[in-house]
Amino acid sequence: MEIKGNRAVFRWAAIISYVVGFIYVKYMAWGGGMLDNKFWSDHYGLRMCIFGVLFMLCVELFAYKAGVTYQSLADKKSSRVEPLIFLGCVLLQSIGLAVWNFHEDWELAQIFFWHFTIIYYILARTGSLAAGRSGILFLLDCFQGFCVIPVMNIFLRVVAVFKREAKHDENGNVVPGKKISAKTVATILISLFIALIVCMYAFVQLSEASETFGKVGDTFFINLDKFFKQEFWDYTVENIVYIIGSIPVGWFLFSLVGGALNNNKPYITRDGFEEETQGCHQLPAYSAYIIIGSVCLLYTLFLGTSIYDFVNHKGLFAATAHEASVRAVGSFWSLIRVVLLNFAILAASCLFSRKVLWEEKITRILVTVLFVFALGFAILAACNLCGVYIAIFGITPRRIMSSWVVMNVIAWCILLIVRFYKKIPAAQIGIILAAVSFAAVVCFKF
Repeated sequence: MEIKGNRAVFRWAAIISYVVGFIYVKYMAWGGGMLDNKFWSDHYGLRMCIFGVLFMLCVELFAYKAGVTYQSLADKKSSRVEPLIFLGCVLLQSIGLAVWNFHEDWELAQIFFWHFTIIYYILARTGSLAAGRSGILFLLDCFQGFCVIPVMNIFLRVVAVFKREAKHDENGNVVPGKKISAKTVATILISLFIALIVCMYAFVQLSEASETFGKVGDTFFINLDKFFKQEFWDYTVENIVYIIGSIPVGWFLFSLVGGALNNNKPYITRDGFEEETQGCHQLPAYSAYIIIGSVCLLYTLFLGTSIYDFVNHKGLFAATAHEASVRAVGSFWSLIRVVLLNFAILAASCLFSRKVLWEEKITRILVTVLFVFALGFAILAACNLCGVYIAIFGITPRRIMSSWVVMNVIAWCILLIVRFYKKIPAAQIGIILAAVSFAAVVCFKF
């Protein structure tokens, strides 16, 4: 594996990645380094904030020194605005964690989105997004960030730290590097041993000449003996565990950031993906008529029963909090499953149909109806969750999380419907909207 950029920059970044991995494992993943301090132990969110800010600074410095500036991103037709947006989202999430710590019932979601946003920021900052910006290949970008780039650069850190760049003479010939012989090592060890003996003898003689010097020396040796007999081993054993645990963490971080900067382009590009999947575009338009038409008929039947329940006060009205909770939760998860089904149909059409659904008039109408139904289901769920359940029984962190999901689903459905008739970056807007709205929500107290 060859490093294409400044080897010194990559070497220093690789060395720093060992420290970053150690800090993450000791003070964040396990918190062992701060359990004795109640303030730090109780404020895990503040630790995440400090680590996040420092790590973002390291990434920015590494990218700048490696030559991947925001101007270079623009020159490659990659978005130079998105890295700043996702950087801002990481900072907002970190500030929210520092100020409020974890919100009740949100801990796993906040930890996941914080890490996920950092990885997605790295992809955007290094110009590694498949299309140069976020969009419909979002899942492919995630696969690159979590798997492809780290695995493809599994040995990059070892190469950066230990492999030395070959030196050339004036004629361009490789100059062999200097090697340390066994004789040199033996000479150094013998010299150190002799120096130790000489210093010990001199110490004994000087201690007899000065009582104060003798006491200073005795105190030093007593503390040194205590350290090596007890504290040294406790400290060493504790930190060896953290060091071992930090090796894969530092490897992943450097393989992701360093690998993306070293390649200086996506490992999987949009053009490459389209070329590889060209043979999958086999299904004719009437296949979409059958599949989407059947689903729309089923949705129509469901909508009719929902209107019936609404007219007969069985849909949006609940006599007890438990009944309202059951209906709200039920409609919420039904919404998630239905919308995922609709998005799966849309994604499958892009992959397997001869033409994407919005390029032909009839299939465009069908897919519009499909997402109009999804929009209707989202609004229905929002009415159950926000309009009735929250309005009557109050706000909880879990209900706010559900409301955030529902509102984003409504926005995505509207964006897609517009995209079917007007060429807009709907997927990009939806992803940015989700990231920014989540970062903003966690900054509030609830």
